[in-house]
Amino acid sequence: MISRLPQSQRRFIAVMLFLLVLLILFAAIALPAVTMNRHYDDLISSMQNQLEIYQRVSDHSGQYQKEYQRLVKSQRGDKRYLQSANESLATAELQRKVKQLLAGKRGDVLSTQVLQTTEEDGFRRVVIRIRMKSTLEDMLSIFHSLESKKPYLFVSDLTIRSRQVARRRLPSTKELNEALRLLDIDFQLSGYMRGEKI
Repeated sequence: MISRLPQSQRRFIAVMLFLLVLLILFAAIALPAVTMNRHYDDLISSMQNQLEIYQRVSDHSGQYQKEYQRLVKSQRGDKRYLQSANESLATAELQRKVKQLLAGKRGDVLSTQVLQTTEEDGFRRVVIRIRMKSTLEDMLSIFHSLESKKPYLFVSDLTIRSRQVARRRLPSTKELNEALRLLDIDFQLSGYMRGEKI
């Protein structure tokens, strides 16, 4: 069929087929290269933007470092929270505060129990249950000292009972009055420590 066409048309078809093959080769080789080049240009531009941002941050790093150190120092000096680094030390800190308060008063800690630490709004709430004996006057003084000083501590679930008097023998009036003045006190003491470190 092509052989029946005149010579000029056969040349034209041959040139068109050659151009079509060249176009297909260009599309197969050059188009992916152009697309890849465009992708790498975009990537280079993005990395240059990031580099400019990092350069600006680096230019102000001294200022940021000073501000960071000031923030760390102010948080270390913040006496509203328990200063211990972990939960075990924080519970020991709570127990030590109670024992220090009882040192000058009439009363004894009978037992302490560490309760589960909970997370509340970015802070860790450390709780211990304390069972002690004390007089009413000393108990009020102890609770006032616990809740009014720093770190901020909170007394909850308070139970107060009169002490049982042994009935094996009849106590003297002085012993009876002394035994009746002492109360069994059971309460939870909680404080907060920072949940996240700087």
